[in-house]
Amino acid sequence: MVGMNNKKTDSTHTLFKSAKHFFSGTLLSRISGMGRDIAMTFAFGTSPAVAAFLLAFRFAHLCRRLFGEGALHAAFIPLFEDARAQSTTDAYTFFLGLKGSLSLFLMTLTLLIMGGLGVALSLGSLSLGNQEIVWLTFLMMPSLFFICLFGLNSAFLNCEKRFFIPGISPVIFNVISIISALLLQSSLPEYAMVWLSFSVILGCACQWLMTLPSIYSLFQDESFHFSWGQLIPSLSILTRLGKPLLFGIVGVAASQINNTMDVLFARYASAEGPAYLWYAIRLQQLPLALFGISLSGALLPPLTRAIKENQPQLFAQFLRFSLEKAFALMIPLSFALLLLAGPSINFIYGRGQFSDHSTYQTALCLWGYGCGLLPMALVLILASVFYAQKNYRIPMIASMIAMGLNGFLNTVLVGMLGWGAASVALATSISAWVNVFYLLIALPKKEFLFPLLRPLSKITAVSFLAFFGAWASTHFLIGDTSFQALLFQVPVQFPREFLMQCFCFFGEALLFFLFLGLASWIFKISEIKNFFNTHPSQEEQPLPLQSL
Repeated sequence: MVGMNNKKTDSTHTLFKSAKHFFSGTLLSRISGMGRDIAMTFAFGTSPAVAAFLLAFRFAHLCRRLFGEGALHAAFIPLFEDARAQSTTDAYTFFLGLKGSLSLFLMTLTLLIMGGLGVALSLGSLSLGNQEIVWLTFLMMPSLFFICLFGLNSAFLNCEKRFFIPGISPVIFNVISIISALLLQSSLPEYAMVWLSFSVILGCACQWLMTLPSIYSLFQDESFHFSWGQLIPSLSILTRLGKPLLFGIVGVAASQINNTMDVLFARYASAEGPAYLWYAIRLQQLPLALFGISLSGALLPPLTRAIKENQPQLFAQFLRFSLEKAFALMIPLSFALLLLAGPSINFIYGRGQFSDHSTYQTALCLWGYGCGLLPMALVLILASVFYAQKNYRIPMIASMIAMGLNGFLNTVLVGMLGWGAASVALATSISAWVNVFYLLIALPKKEFLFPLLRPLSKITAVSFLAFFGAWASTHFLIGDTSFQALLFQVPVQFPREFLMQCFCFFGEALLFFLFLGLASWIFKISEIKNFFNTHPSQEEQPLPLQSL
């Protein structure tokens, strides 16, 4: 069990294969997550009680990306690979020691936060709306323990090239949420949200439990002897993790503060604002999670191993391959979101208590978020480059700059100009562009980026042609004016019949992708035509490791 324990050599083929495994699990998770959102909108619409629940959910999981995803993943994976360079036993012992330390920390943190929330409630100085948010946050806080442990288990399984289980585990959470929402649909929203808070705890616990059999199987495969004593918190492990985790926490905290500011500004804009943002970002996050997070999650372990094995050419090849795939998918999907915002929101949510006004406002928010789809995916990939080199400072600075800009833009657009919840989404996208430009500038040498400008411009051009062709066809042939109504902020009546909703959404989507395929074939855009090809489009040139 000595050495890197790589049963298969890393390559762009294995990288894309890992990403596809992550993708397949995440696809099922996101489909079930969409079902959860549909159940919520059908049962409760965008009422203030639902907005309070969604806001409380964000508050309860504010530390999730600090101690369960994001920062912890970025700090854990390079250190785990360092330990595995010595032996598999050392690596697994490191994982278990960290798991015990994290469990103790999370229990302490959860109890402290719940105590603080309890004090705030007992003082009785909160308004009714804020009291509801604090109470729901208090009820959901125990779920933080389980979801953070799930995040650590996922990072461990990713290092072992097991991506499907971490991707599909959230399905159980979504199924529990769907059943709970449907059972409570006849209840008052204020009453139903309390019971939904308990379902969040149950769902997070089940999501964590789903990863345990795979971990046990790995222990068996490697003849690793588990003992409960290995879970005893270790000061040495926390010391090793301290510096990288601290930088990561600061960077991710900036992102989480951004998210919190977004919902607070949206709440300031309107009582339903957080609900509009939530349902819009769920659609925007679908391609980002399916591809961006899948690829970046699969990218960090092989990047780290390429550095450990002193393979700069392979390192550069992974990075360029990932960026090309991001361009080929995210640019067309950004134009697709712009075209299909209204029809997609209406098709997915436009029934029950979800009104035309809710559809209109959510579609505007989706436009704002759609502008940031590409930079958000690129940030995930470029941040992995720095994390693989144990350089946590650059992503941290980029996140802090984005946080400051986002707060400033929200203050101006919402607080001063009164533009509404959609401007919050737009501010987030602008901040994401600044974030990615800073990461690009921070790369010491950028020669490997210049060849990417050509596919970037070609993909953008054919995506615009597909957008224009699909818009013109639907506008002049069937008289669809929803795009213009959103563009000029004119209230529009969306079809509520399911068959008409299907026709509008699938018809426009089919036209867009037909035009995209035709334009890619005419102009020979190989990056789109050969998207599932696992080899780089061009011959890679060796690059010195320090150049990245």
